[in-house]
Amino acid sequence: MKLLRTLTFSSIIAGCITGCGSDSDNELADLSGSKKFTLEEATIADLQDAFKYKKVITDTGKPATCENVAEAYLSRIDMYDKKESTEGKSFQSIIAINPTWRDQAKELDRRYSSGGPVGRLHCVPVLLKDLYDTYDFPTTSSSLALLGSQPPDDAFTVSKLRAQGSLILGKTTMTEFAFFTQSYNSRTGRVGNAYDPEKDAGGSSGGSAAAVALNFGLVGTGSDTCASIRLPPSNQSLVGIRPSVGLLSQDGLIPLSHSQDVPGPIARTVKDAVTLLDIMAEPDSSDPKTLTAQRPFSYMESLRKDGLQGKRIGVLRSYGRQDSIGNNEDVNAVFDNVINKLKEGGAEIVDDVRLPDFESTMVILEEFPDDLDLYLSKFDAPVKTTAEVSLSGDVHPFINTIILASLAARLTPENVYLEKISKREEMRVYVEEKMDEMNLDALVYPPVRTPPQPTGILQPNNCEFGSTTSQPSIVVPAGFTSDEKPLPIGVEFLGRKWDEKTIIEIAYGFEQATKYRKPPEVEKILN
Repeated sequence: MKLLRTLTFSSIIAGCITGCGSDSDNELADLSGSKKFTLEEATIADLQDAFKYKKVITDTGKPATCENVAEAYLSRIDMYDKKESTEGKSFQSIIAINPTWRDQAKELDRRYSSGGPVGRLHCVPVLLKDLYDTYDFPTTSSSLALLGSQPPDDAFTVSKLRAQGSLILGKTTMTEFAFFTQSYNSRTGRVGNAYDPEKDAGGSSGGSAAAVALNFGLVGTGSDTCASIRLPPSNQSLVGIRPSVGLLSQDGLIPLSHSQDVPGPIARTVKDAVTLLDIMAEPDSSDPKTLTAQRPFSYMESLRKDGLQGKRIGVLRSYGRQDSIGNNEDVNAVFDNVINKLKEGGAEIVDDVRLPDFESTMVILEEFPDDLDLYLSKFDAPVKTTAEVSLSGDVHPFINTIILASLAARLTPENVYLEKISKREEMRVYVEEKMDEMNLDALVYPPVRTPPQPTGILQPNNCEFGSTTSQPSIVVPAGFTSDEKPLPIGVEFLGRKWDEKTIIEIAYGFEQATKYRKPPEVEKILN
């Protein structure tokens, strides 16, 4: 009996390490339940159960080994990613497959057979935005100018994912050099929305969002300088977490702006996104900002089904001269419903929050050339400078016009640049002081003020609000448009810097109360 009690206690402790605070999500699998594993909408917990209980993959009839699971995802990619719809548009969300995926999957299977799962992400197929360095295949920022560019090692965050047993399955298409809120790039031209490939997936992490929404991988990564982990997930009924700048290392990411860049997870559920955040959020000596970041023991503790209870959430109606809600009927209807659901979940709503003294302050143009030059100098890249990139003729013309503007911005006087940096911190203090005055736990608003649009028609968005202040936010599915082809609409919760814990509680409580995500009907969409 003593041995039994010890084993039971150990099991409880092990469970807490990987998921304290979560509710069901299949952590304690029902042995009499389904013996099938289905790729569509699978979670990390579903996959681990499939390995543990030797389930069979529904689509193939093969046993759930790492090699077979990876093969099944790749078959789905081959079947759908580049297939044209009746309108002649395709998704094109995957830019490259890891050429050593099979060897790595076999090794994970071997290690599982001899000693059990390799970490919390054992064989979780991860799709990386094509600006995360990997030692085993190129990182190109979806640019012909960097075709074949092979960094010598993994990005810091990628190394953390691998250490927990993940299988880096491939890289996703992105806006070239992450330089816009739509998906222009010289490799594929664009990325189609998972719910209607005629519409744009959104930039710059559109490929990751489309691929995860289409179930081409289990989870993905993005990066956000302004909008990129918020707009694409909003467009594709996903969860995106934009952490406080400095919480996650920028090491090994093709940069856009060191003052604004932040990597982060994209997933179909809050729990899976938080699991990735929990693993990626480690201090890194190569990125000094991470050494002073404030982290809890584990973000998994924030997965509280009653996370809305007692929260005071302010409805951000405007900041500076910007109306944050807009006048799109579908967005407004969805957002009004969000407010009602927050109230039903036990939150106190403080409506009509206005921040008239807010000033959006971006430093992307000023920082990009020097930041990219530094990145390219660290290994034998095919081009050595931002100027060479621009002159190569291998950059999408629209993106190259922005790069040229950025090269010109190098002439910005240092005192003007430093004033903008100072203004960014002033804006964070201003927002957080206003939140303190109103005793708010978070602010809520639509990340995008219109539903997804065709490539070439911009979606007005609220990315500059959080990007100016470096505060964390999380986007979750909030509903769909009333169109014949319903398109997703998301909602964004923003908190104080380093307070990811609170907004995760809110987002998880909202998700569990609503369950608004619906997967795209791929066959119907394409045919």
